[in-house]
Amino acid sequence: MLDKIFSIMIKQLFIFLSLATGAYGYAQTSTEKALAGQITKLESAEKPEDLQQSRDYFMKYVNTLSRGTETKKEDWRAYYYAALSMVRGEINSMKAGNMQNIEETSALAEKYIGGIFVKNPNNAEANILLSQIYLLKSLNNTSGSAANLAKANDYLAKAKAEDKNNPRIDLIQGEIALNSPSKNAGDKEVAKTHFNAALAKFKTYTKKSNLDPSWGREDANYYLSTLK
Repeated sequence: MLDKIFSIMIKQLFIFLSLATGAYGYAQTSTEKALAGQITKLESAEKPEDLQQSRDYFMKYVNTLSRGTETKKEDWRAYYYAALSMVRGEINSMKAGNMQNIEETSALAEKYIGGIFVKNPNNAEANILLSQIYLLKSLNNTSGSAANLAKANDYLAKAKAEDKNNPRIDLIQGEIALNSPSKNAGDKEVAKTHFNAALAKFKTYTKKSNLDPSWGREDANYYLSTLK
């Protein structure tokens, strides 16, 4: 009799664990789908209000993670996209001739990137984004331009050591060449070479997951269109 009761309890426990595992897997899938959709919106956003929506979403996502008991290694993307939404907003402002908030924005973006390095100290994408931040800072602060450009190049060198085939490295190299004084290796023809190299790599570069960054192709095309 006891054996029969024990057998029934084991079966019920198995069913419960199966249902719990299925529910967890469904929740994970739903979360990833929602996150993937927000990433797509961010990487295609052009209007300030769209970038602000992305910024609010990913900052809220980070806050959700920080309230949890454990942070997974893969959760670096929430921090990354929060920072990226800020950087993309400043790039759009630069194109419109307005970079008044770059110092404040870059400081906040760097804070979020710091969250990436807690569990991903050798993250190429984070270093690429830091390089772009310091390039923007060099354009906004002429007195500290050389120092900021040096930091931009340092972060890009780290990214190259971690993921040398990443097309965004070539993109940022092109931006640095395009926006640097000639004495600091600034050269439009060199910039074109880097932008074309980025486009070539985008054709063959494979992301590690569908949640990893894919931005940059449109940027390379944009800069090349201005250099014709």
